[in-house]
Amino acid sequence: MKLVKTYYFGRVNAHSSTMNFFSRTSLKSNFIFLFFQVCLIPSYSQINLSKVNADSTNPTNGNRSATLACVPPTSLNYTANAAFYCTGIPIAANLMSYSGSTATSIVIGPDLPTGLSFNTTTGAITGTPLDDVAGNYTIIVNNACGFTSRTIYIAVSSGTNYYADTDGDGYGTGTATVSCSGQPANTATNDTDCAPTDPTKWRISNLYIDQDGDRYSNGFPTVPTCYGTNIPTGYTAQYIGTDCLDTDILVNPNATEVPGNNIDDNCDGVIDEITTTSYLLASSCGITVPSLSTTLFAQPIAGAQGYRFEVTNGSDIGVFETNVNRFNLLNLTPGVTFSSTSITNSVRVAVKVGGFWRPYGVACIVNTPPVPNATSINSPTCGSFLRDIWDTIFCNQIPGASAYRFRVRKAGVLIGTVDSPVNSFRMVDLGINNITFATSYTVDVLLKLNGAWLPDTEYGNTCVIVTPPTPGVSRISIPSCGSSTNSLWQSIFAVPITGAQGYKFVFDNGVRHREYITAASSMSISNIPGGPMAGTTYSIRVDVLFNSSYVTGRESCTLTILPTATRLASEPLNIFEVKSSPNPFTNNFTLHVNTSSEDIIEVRVYDMFGRSIVTYKDTVYNIANLELGESFSSGVYNLVVSQGENTKTVKVIKR
Repeated sequence: MKLVKTYYFGRVNAHSSTMNFFSRTSLKSNFIFLFFQVCLIPSYSQINLSKVNADSTNPTNGNRSATLACVPPTSLNYTANAAFYCTGIPIAANLMSYSGSTATSIVIGPDLPTGLSFNTTTGAITGTPLDDVAGNYTIIVNNACGFTSRTIYIAVSSGTNYYADTDGDGYGTGTATVSCSGQPANTATNDTDCAPTDPTKWRISNLYIDQDGDRYSNGFPTVPTCYGTNIPTGYTAQYIGTDCLDTDILVNPNATEVPGNNIDDNCDGVIDEITTTSYLLASSCGITVPSLSTTLFAQPIAGAQGYRFEVTNGSDIGVFETNVNRFNLLNLTPGVTFSSTSITNSVRVAVKVGGFWRPYGVACIVNTPPVPNATSINSPTCGSFLRDIWDTIFCNQIPGASAYRFRVRKAGVLIGTVDSPVNSFRMVDLGINNITFATSYTVDVLLKLNGAWLPDTEYGNTCVIVTPPTPGVSRISIPSCGSSTNSLWQSIFAVPITGAQGYKFVFDNGVRHREYITAASSMSISNIPGGPMAGTTYSIRVDVLFNSSYVTGRESCTLTILPTATRLASEPLNIFEVKSSPNPFTNNFTLHVNTSSEDIIEVRVYDMFGRSIVTYKDTVYNIANLELGESFSSGVYNLVVSQGENTKTVKVIKR
């Protein structure tokens, strides 16, 4: 049994108690509409009914029309549609406004950040946010005639404390001001300013008093001191000893005792003590040193803990301390320089005994040589062959020279020059195409002194350097000749040739001839122009590029691609890294192999002419502990290290 409610609509006559009702038949459609309107809202009493006017055309039929005074909500807004708040700080109420009839419901989603409240009657947002969070929040307003919505953004972040920086030195003090919308003007993020009105001071430390500035304190405890960038005059931050006379910078525990001045210069408690002194040996005294790096020797003193060399050159005084009885003029700061004439230097030596520096010994004169106007090649020996076209060529280093210009000529014709900030260069620095193998070149060197190049007339002695013979030809090393593969990604490796400018892999299957050119000594058969053909046997030759022309390989290798060969989406991912140390080496070296595979590792060693020297095959563990090179003669070697499909080439040099 269904319960049916009947609603009658009429007009109350202001002058009588009689209510005129509309007939049900004429209001059928209006009844259904209003019925659902009433059902959709919490209370139908919220519907405003206008007065009902009688049908003037038919005043006796009782029909009337009902007009609702209801406006859907629109223009929904908040005081802040994008709001930014600080955790722990109460927010200004974020108020809602809209146009339209009274709302029957106001909802928000998702829930507001912890600490914020939403008023479901007014839509106002209030409270004190507690958590860092940011996101969008949607508010929906309903009334009897419709609804509207708006999405607002709310971000809550932890506020930053800022402190007043009145002197603009970047350091603040006082009570913190919290802000999460940026740093206010004239503030700092710290409160460490010990002098808020002095921009030159902002930090405080416990410092030792050092009146004379020799870094030794007066022996008293530290005192709190406010300062800025540098330790202020009269203080020191570290305790390195107590000064026995803090008003004289020449008196401290690190000073050299001066005999006869009635002062305890070195603070050892003894005035003008007489002890054994040191001095330059006769072989180092009164000479003109051939080079600034010439070693000068002092008289050794038994029990000496150190030697202090003092060199006076005009108004310049340089001091060098060491625990051995020798030094050279390059050790000094400021250093001794060359001159157009020899420079006279007065050298004294003091020794440290019992923790204190004793008096200087007798002074000695040492002369430095005039400025050299040239240098020349000293390594490799003039007339010798380079082992490798990339070998470094050295000249004698000249102190004071800021650059070196290497001039290279062939049969009297200038090939080019190389300017270097150091005393070395390589022939290939002139351009690989400008250098030929098995050729004699003449090299001389010009210096740059005092910021200017010397005239060309000052080039040093010439030296003849011979480039190495043309390296041997290459060939396929991996995979082995006559083998087959089931992968269209198969990698092919050629013997790397020192000095090669590139490689050309030549493929021939009896029907077509294909070439692949690369700077590397390896390739994938997927790179064959036109693509590899399954079920095909290729003859492969490797030509090597030298001086813009190819040296034809003399050995061909066959590789069969099986009919079942497939092209994978990509090669398998693995780890395979190879390094050697030391490099260069004198006796032997060790390979360091980082691999994700347990497969057997093969090591092939080739000399600079591409000749196979030795081959090793072993487990990962044994290869990692293998020492190589002891039987190798001096020279350059290429190591081809392979494991499965992975191959690395490492160049090593034996001195």
